[in-house]
Amino acid sequence: MKIRNPNTLRRMAAAAGVVARGWYRTLSYSYRPLTSYLMNDRPELIGNARFIYAFWHEYLFVPSYVYSRPDTAVLIGLHRDGELLTHINERFGFQVIRGSTTRGGTAALLRILRDAGARHFGLTPDGPKGPRRECQPGAVYLASRTGLPIIPVGFGYGRCWRAHNWDRFALPLPFSRVRCVSAHPIVVPPKIKDFGPYQEAVAAATNHATAVAERWAATGEFDPLGYVAPEGVEVRPEQHKAWPSARLVRRT
Repeated sequence: MKIRNPNTLRRMAAAAGVVARGWYRTLSYSYRPLTSYLMNDRPELIGNARFIYAFWHEYLFVPSYVYSRPDTAVLIGLHRDGELLTHINERFGFQVIRGSTTRGGTAALLRILRDAGARHFGLTPDGPKGPRRECQPGAVYLASRTGLPIIPVGFGYGRCWRAHNWDRFALPLPFSRVRCVSAHPIVVPPKIKDFGPYQEAVAAATNHATAVAERWAATGEFDPLGYVAPEGVEVRPEQHKAWPSARLVRRT
């Protein structure tokens, strides 16, 4: 049964937030870039740069808390569970924009364009309905319109439970390793007509980052799996280490 009462949704979000915070605190979390530090939780390392963070829908659980900041907005579709997700993400500190490439897209795009110079944006390029781990046009279109680079981000869980749905949604088990990896930024030119090559590039980079993160989480050893940064991409060797989340106390 669909829950519509806003007070009930707020109470459910509050309860979920309490449970999730305790859950997150049990996780052993680390992030490592393949090029240079790109995540939003340490502004002193990325300066005034703003990005679109793209990660697969199945790994929504961790970034919804770990990287929630007032200067970052997430795009949540107008689907059945969207209202509850909105309340939860707002409690954690995200700005929320409702809409998707299929419903409410025009209003969402206008708000994103208005805030593009001031915020980061997080989205799942294969959401809200899939196919799993395939980039839909929305992320590329958004990058083309805003001028913001896309950061492909991968997550991996050492031990997790997976749902039997389209994306095989994953929840890390308490006290398990969680790893995050970012690939190089992908810049989409303005006014392009053929999104296909950029969709393929985003999917390939996100899949590679995810494979690295999943292997790192499973084995405890970081292996870039043959990654080579594209020509001209800045690589900062001094930032190639395991960074704990600024929001979590790392457990070893």
